[in-house]
Amino acid sequence: MSNSITQIIAHSFLLALAFGTQLFSPVVSTKLTGVGFYKLGTSIVLGSLVLFGGVAYSMQPGLSSFGLGCLIFLILSNMLTLGFHKDHKTWPMWALYVSQVIIFIAFIFTTYLLTPSWIMFFFFSALLLGISNFAMILGHYYLVVPKLSEEPLIYCLYIFWTVLFLRLIFSMSLLFTAARPFLEEGTVLGDGYTFNWLFISMRYLWGYLAPLILSFFTFRLCKLRSIQSATGVLYIVEFFVIVGELISVYLMAKHGLAL
Repeated sequence: MSNSITQIIAHSFLLALAFGTQLFSPVVSTKLTGVGFYKLGTSIVLGSLVLFGGVAYSMQPGLSSFGLGCLIFLILSNMLTLGFHKDHKTWPMWALYVSQVIIFIAFIFTTYLLTPSWIMFFFFSALLLGISNFAMILGHYYLVVPKLSEEPLIYCLYIFWTVLFLRLIFSMSLLFTAARPFLEEGTVLGDGYTFNWLFISMRYLWGYLAPLILSFFTFRLCKLRSIQSATGVLYIVEFFVIVGELISVYLMAKHGLAL
């Protein structure tokens, strides 16, 4: 894999993780979890943005002036959130959140130069990474707030299944059209017949099937109020989602397959 492909994968993955985690941050009220949970998610957003900035700086061409301004705003606004957010989400914090989402979307559209295939691919990836990451850290936070109801975690699983199925439908529509020539015997497209099958199979088995099955076990464990066990399974769900999305962005960056 060339350095440019590696950079594109890291670039897309880190931005998707930051945006997805930011987007889903209000799903559970801070009145229930306390501000510590919100700050944990914000720290993940900040870390991803800083790493993204480092990767973007090393790429040619780097960020535009507009992109750099967006990145600086997102980093500084999340630092403000860390410092001033309270257990109750005040209207200035809501205004800050809305502005962050708007700036993120503008940043994403300019980063991918309004290319429809990349933008659609990116948003699906960000939603899946964001909700799986959010659910995982929420499950972990039950150790801090043991009296928290299991309902917020179950609600996150409903969102996760919705996003996963939408992502799968979008992917399958391309599997039988754009990706079909890559899977024909004797093809010289992509990485060759054998490796094309290997990568695409791993993308579906690890990125879709494994998270779906494991999330069902998570749901059953939540219903039994076995939150620590459910959180352990969510770590594995997160692992498979990350692996699946890394394979997916590789296929997109190298071969233009938004699977």
